[in-house]
Amino acid sequence: SSLTITVINTNSTAPASVSATSNPVCAGNSTTLLIVGGSLGSGANWQWYSSGCGGTLIATGVPISVSPGSTTTYYVRAEGTCNTTACVSITVTVNSLSTDPTSASTSANPICEGNSTSLSLVVGSLGTGATWQWYSGTCGGAFVGTGASIFATPSFTTTYFVRAEGTCNTTNCVSVTVTVNTNSTPPTGITASVNPTCPSQATTLTVVGGSLGSGAIWQWYSASCGGAFVGSGTSVPVSPATTRTYFS
Repeated sequence: SSLTITVINTNSTAPASVSATSNPVCAGNSTTLLIVGGSLGSGANWQWYSSGCGGTLIATGVPISVSPGSTTTYYVRAEGTCNTTACVSITVTVNSLSTDPTSASTSANPICEGNSTSLSLVVGSLGTGATWQWYSGTCGGAFVGTGASIFATPSFTTTYFVRAEGTCNTTNCVSVTVTVNTNSTPPTGITASVNPTCPSQATTLTVVGGSLGSGAIWQWYSASCGGAFVGSGTSVPVSPATTRTYFS
């Protein structure tokens, strides 16, 4: 007598590898995982895990979509009636996002014309491949520097903007306005309404040329520059008893 045994259940074969439609991905984005090679035997399906082969079951079948919050390794194997294959794995790298700075500050503000001030951002964080980029005029306008702090020497009142620019995102800008106080320029001369004069006769002294900077006034002295104070303003009246030199 004889007995014929018919084999109708088949083994699964392990996949050769796993591919991802996007890798690395930016935080919050998804990617699709696909199996390369391999075959399913009787009653088998592809089982996906994280935290090790056979660890935390996350999905069944192919393809699958994943949105990891951080860099994660995924494992897949066939599990069926006859056998369970070895796992293959893929690591999906997650690039981080930059976060907005909350504000920007200066080491000195206002400043005098020709002086410098340090510009610094407050809080905020850099994501993958990101740097702090500074602009003047508008956000993304004229580029002025890179880094968490930069030095600026504006010749007039200027608004500066900073934001993070990186692999995954560009943040919103924050801004700070540096006020520039202008310098005074010396007068080119002084005129007198009457000169020469008689003793104690009045004459009016007037500044010729020059300009007043921020918060400045013309100050008048006699005898020496910064000597005896005689008055303020573009013009002052004086009545010298003797020949006298005036300064402004």
